[in-house]
Amino acid sequence: MKAEVEQRYSMVACARQALRQERIQPYFQPKVSLRSGALVGFEALLRWEDDFGVLRGPDELRAAFDDSALGTSLTDRMIEQTLGHMQAWQRDGLEFGHVALNVAAGDFRREGFATGLLESLARRDISPTLLQIEVTETVFLGSGAEHVDAALRLLSEHGIGIALDDFGTGYASLSHLKQFPVDLLKIDRSFIHDLGRGADAEAITAAVVNLGHCMGLEVVAEGIETAAQEAQLIALGCDTGQGYLYSKAVSAGEVRPMLSAWQSEPLLRRAGAA
Repeated sequence: MKAEVEQRYSMVACARQALRQERIQPYFQPKVSLRSGALVGFEALLRWEDDFGVLRGPDELRAAFDDSALGTSLTDRMIEQTLGHMQAWQRDGLEFGHVALNVAAGDFRREGFATGLLESLARRDISPTLLQIEVTETVFLGSGAEHVDAALRLLSEHGIGIALDDFGTGYASLSHLKQFPVDLLKIDRSFIHDLGRGADAEAITAAVVNLGHCMGLEVVAEGIETAAQEAQLIALGCDTGQGYLYSKAVSAGEVRPMLSAWQSEPLLRRAGAA
């Protein structure tokens, strides 16, 4: 128990220091059409530098997201920097598709979060259709669900896509897919990891793909690492994929050369990965 408390304290302290010293930055992992092999967008993932200059992921700050004030500060920093990069890419005529941002349940319960996000997009002259918001099933649960519903609907009405992340691992019921505005389902990476290792993973993945398509939703598989996993997902009719098979998350400066290379020969790039 003592070790756990010390670990949580360390995570919170690291998050505060990273924010104070501006060491929080988004890295961008490509999202690929499984039909055409084209790069269709990116997911912005939080990265931060420790005291030794080592780049680390959000899992090592997870306790900070349980602190409402600190968690929202991390989200705000990610939104600010991501929209800044999108504005620069757009100004340079770069066709990047869309960018997906992860938003926590606590962010939606902040007064004015949705309107503030829309105002930030307008100030930078970025179309809301270029942005997606990824949420987990926890946003539908607990108190304040009516505020979440209002915020999601406002964003959706302005053209921002809503993706339900880690689908199949939480407690949300199918009724939530009808109640809340959802445009995309993201199959949790744990199911993708087990494809080819047992019938259960393939059955669950096929069920999610079929469910999503029956409800008119795009289905995204994350955590694709092998050509065999990709082939199975294509056979199941999954729409979009992301994972190390295509690329790890890259810095904003690496997005332009990645897009140039991908747009020239996307199908050959897939064949090379296989």
